Amino acid sequence: MEYIAPISTAVMAVVWIIYFQLFFLQYKRNNRPYLIIHHAQNENPDALCLMVNMGKEPVHVQCVQAVLYTRAGEQKVMTVTEYRRVAADDTNVHQVLRQGPLQPGGYLVLGSFRNIILGRRSEESDSDYLFEDITAIEVRAAVVHGPSSYPVGVRRRFTLRHEGGAAIFPRNIHSEQLIRRRDREEVRRWLEQELHPERQGRSESDSSDQSGQSPEDGGAG
Repeated sequence: MEYIAPISTAVMAVVWIIYFQLFFLQYKRNNRPYLIIHHAQNENPDALCLMVNMGKEPVHVQCVQAVLYTRAGEQKVMTVTEYRRVAADDTNVHQVLRQGPLQPGGYLVLGSFRNIILGRRSEESDSDYLFEDITAIEVRAAVVHGPSSYPVGVRRRFTLRHEGGAAIFPRNIHSEQLIRRRDREEVRRWLEQELHPERQGRSESDSSDQSGQSPEDGGAG
């Protein structure tokens, strides 16, 4: 009988540990970012491409890019944005710049797939590629989620077919979420490729001092 109390205590401790672990995992799952790159209208390349925030927290969109894959085996990285002037009184700057806060359940219209692929080049006669040259496109975005100091990413690839009329199909049904520690380096490269910062580094304290001083200069005082 003297062993019943310690055994009961141990069992209760294990139960509480399991309970708290499940609670923590559920909390973490509910608060992690979840973004979807959505093809709005079947296989039509003139359909809209949307980025939808399905997470429970707002995210700040820092950049949206398209990686184009050509018949010649080349890759071209483009910024997804509308190439027009933004007036000071423009009330729709968010949609124009493809940047800024995106609320839970909100979405950002990235434009049609054809316009994303052609971009500014759709208005240029000396474009170095045609829509028919593109065999695949990867749409990707880097965002800041909540208080995290590291950006997270999402990407989704689509295949283009030009025989018998242009059509676009997703590679699979999922938008890849780049939220793990091992993904930080790749998402950081997207941002540095986009923003061309003076100082590059893996974190806020790694070669990314915002003061403009070199480590040798030291602080003031």
